Amino acid sequence: MKSKAFAVLSASTLILTLTACASTPASGGFDPSGTSFTGWVRFTGEEFQLYADHDQVLQPFSRPCVSGAASRDEMRQAARDLGGQEVIITGRTAAWSASLPGARIEHEGSSIRNDCGGAFVILADDIRPAN
Repeated sequence: MKSKAFAVLSASTLILTLTACASTPASGGFDPSGTSFTGWVRFTGEEFQLYADHDQVLQPFSRPCVSGAASRDEMRQAARDLGGQEVIITGRTAAWSASLPGARIEHEGSSIRNDCGGAFVILADDIRPAN
């Protein structure tokens, strides 16, 4: 009886651990304390998603990634010229809270919805090609 109870307890612990990992948003390997982020970018409206790997940017709804935005003019220019390319983004990060009113952060005329679902977003000052 003890071994059966232990097996049930172990299975429950494993399920809780896996559930916690699945619900914790990944940052795609980007450092939340960083000020420069190199990766592959996709633009969706007023927001960008930054991916660590090129193959991720080619797949719709790919995760993990980090959401962010630059000024409205910077975003328009970058979306025209840099979509799907490797870029260097400079700026700062802001912690994301699902309890934000309207679940958005406004930055320089752009609105970040955090489509990536990460624990932080990037408030970009500049987006440039990596090459």
